[in-house]
Amino acid sequence: GMEKKPAAVPDRKYPKVFDPEHILPNGWSSPPGEDFELPNYPFHVKRTTGKANGAPGFLPVYSDCRKHGTKHTTIIRRVTGDRDAFLTELRAALGLPPRDDGIRIRTGGTIEVNGNRVREVKEWLGGLGF
Repeated sequence: GMEKKPAAVPDRKYPKVFDPEHILPNGWSSPPGEDFELPNYPFHVKRTTGKANGAPGFLPVYSDCRKHGTKHTTIIRRVTGDRDAFLTELRAALGLPPRDDGIRIRTGGTIEVNGNRVREVKEWLGGLGF
């Protein structure tokens, strides 16, 4: 019969354009300098603010633990713009097939991914220049 082929993992559309000079153990990575021109992505991720000396904040990616510590998820906040484009690129970056990607969108636009993928997501976002 006609077997449904598993949906292929999407290809990345947006190549890495930036290599953070510093990545600290606490997960902070250095953002691009003032002269860096961010490519015209259809989506945007805003770093957290509120560092005392006006220093750049963190990429808003967090790990979350549910159900007595057995279920780990990765939370991505502060995503604006074209969310579908963001999710497609996120799947590509993490190697997730579209139909079974374990991604949910919570109220308020927070994106939740199954498993602890914080480091990978931060590396991906940092590499895009966010």
